[in-house]
Order: sequence, then structure tokens, then C-alpha cells
Amino acid sequence: MNMAAAHPITIRSVTAEHRAGAICHLLRIESDSGQSSFGEALVPTGQHLAEAIELFEPVLIGAQVRDRGELWERLLRALLSEKWPLAEYIGALSAADLALWDLAARSYEVPLYQLLGGAHFSAVDTYLLPPQGMSEPRKLPSWLASHDEQVLGGVGISLPDGAPQNLQIVRQVRKQIGPSRRLVVRLGESCSDLAAAEAVARQLGKAEVFWAENILPSSAQEDYAKLHQGVEIALAAGRDLYGIKQFYQLVRARAVDVVTVDLRRCGGITGARRVADLARLEGMRVAFTAGVSPLTTLAAAHLSAHCPMAMPMGLPASFVDGRGDLFTTSAQLSDGFLRLSDAPGVDGEIELSN
Repeated sequence: MNMAAAHPITIRSVTAEHRAGAICHLLRIESDSGQSSFGEALVPTGQHLAEAIELFEPVLIGAQVRDRGELWERLLRALLSEKWPLAEYIGALSAADLALWDLAARSYEVPLYQLLGGAHFSAVDTYLLPPQGMSEPRKLPSWLASHDEQVLGGVGISLPDGAPQNLQIVRQVRKQIGPSRRLVVRLGESCSDLAAAEAVARQLGKAEVFWAENILPSSAQEDYAKLHQGVEIALAAGRDLYGIKQFYQLVRARAVDVVTVDLRRCGGITGARRVADLARLEGMRVAFTAGVSPLTTLAAAHLSAHCPMAMPMGLPASFVDGRGDLFTTSAQLSDGFLRLSDAPGVDGEIELSN
């Protein structure tokens, strides 16, 4: 292991990447050694990221990548001093944190999961997510039929809402993938009230859904608690939350079975680990969500391998279909399990558009 002193770091550029019809806001950090890494930000616009970077530069210039915990606190204070609402800018903190963890792991010449403290799982259990551009649920069956069963540990589908025609698609997909593969469902628009949520949850239960996300808004904790008592299906929420206080309220209410955590919004890996600690205190599970950038997906996989309460993670179709073209990694996918390599950092290189 190379124990040489870490190099000072600076922010070099901000860019946007277009992949599968999605815009990916990236923050790039480069060390004086020439190594660079990208972090993905979930922000309203590129201007929000640019404004945050102006605040981050005085903190990061001349800093050390291995001081990522102390830097996270200083970057957060910089945002709190100037930017409001924080929800619009915390994605920038997430991006910086993701890049710093990757650079730190590479400075130690270890994979990210080892820098996190080691892997509890030798391979990450996954399920496949359809392309982001697939807005019509009725296209799901034909899309699934085009994929090799070797990559399908299960399927995660997003529905516009809980309308009867969308629930029929869920039953059709269940029949197509068989009873042994997990099926995860997320509603784009939550149910309007508890009664509607109960009706949707029961229908999803009949389709043997592994867990259902966003049946109610994450903030509707009292209704979630009532729903949790009245249905057998596992419930998930949280990916739209961004602060430790918001996650604490969700976890304290024990309103769901699975806390979903978006690394692009919660404060990066540092923020996600704090959420996982909260969930563990209440005996709850966590699911780390992938991003548009494959580097975010790989970071979520490393965190899932490390975290003992981690649930299977959704693997975007672009991650499976774009390997070797849009990006490269040594991680191997087989029978629905992603086996991470021992390469330093997150072990991924992306091809950026001009």
C-alpha cells in the first residue's frame, strides 16, 4: 500500500453529461498528482452547481483528499452560510463528497469498500431498472424479453401512479419474470390519501412485490405508520429526503421497512452512512439508489457491499447495456449479483459527451 502523503486538491471543471435522455450534472475534482474524479449532483440546474463550487473552492484548494470527513463539514457550513433553500444545493455537497471518497481510496490504493471498513457481502445483490426514457409501463414486457436472464436478479419498475391499468402491468411483469425473482415497484406520484394507498398496497401484495416505494409521500409519516400496520407488503420511502433531520424523523416514526437513500441528494457517501446508522438503531434496512452516472452506481454498490443492512440495489439498464461503450469497469455481473473488483477507488471510467 502506498502511504505517501496525499496531494492537495482543486476543482477543475463542471460539466453536464447526456445519457439515455437524462442530464447528469457532474463536479470534477483533480489532485495535483494528476488523478481526477467526478461526483454526480442532483440539483435543479447547472447554475446551482456552479454557485456551490464558488463556495467550495476556498475550502478545497490546498486541502487533502484523505481529510474527507472534515472537508464534508466545512463544505456543508459553506452552503449553510450562503445558500437557501439547502435542498437545491446539497446535491453539490453530495457530488464533492463522492469525488473525494473515490480520490481518497485511490490515494491509499484500495477499493472504496475497503476504505469504508470492508465488505460484508462478497457480491452485491441487484435488480434491473428499465431505461429512464421508458415512460410507458406497457412497454416493459417486451423490454424485459430482450434481456438475458443471467443479468436479472429481479426487476424494478416505476409507475406514473397507482391507476388500475398500471397495476395490471405489475401483474403481467410478475407473470413474465416468474415467482422466484424479486419485483420492486415505485410510484412516480404518491396516492392522494391513506385509503387509496391501502387499496394500491393490497393489489401490489397480490403480485408478490418485494417492496413498494413512494405509495405515500415520505413526509406522511403518520399515514405511513397506519398503512404499515394494515398491509403485509414491505414499504419504502426516503429518496426525496436530503437532510439528516428529515431522515431521522422518518426513521424515528418507524413508518417504513426500507429507507431509500439517494447518494446524489443526501450528502454523498458521508451523508448516506449517517442515514444508515440511524436506520440500524431502529432495526430498519436501507437501499442505496443508483444515479445517471455509472460512477454513482458503482459508489452505491461499494456502499451496499459494506453496509450490513443494505437491501438489493437497482441497477440501471444503461449500466448493463453501456459497459465497454459508455464506461468501463472491472466489476462483474452474473445471475443478478455484481461482484466488485479490488481496483482502487470505485473502479470506473466514463466517456463524457462534448
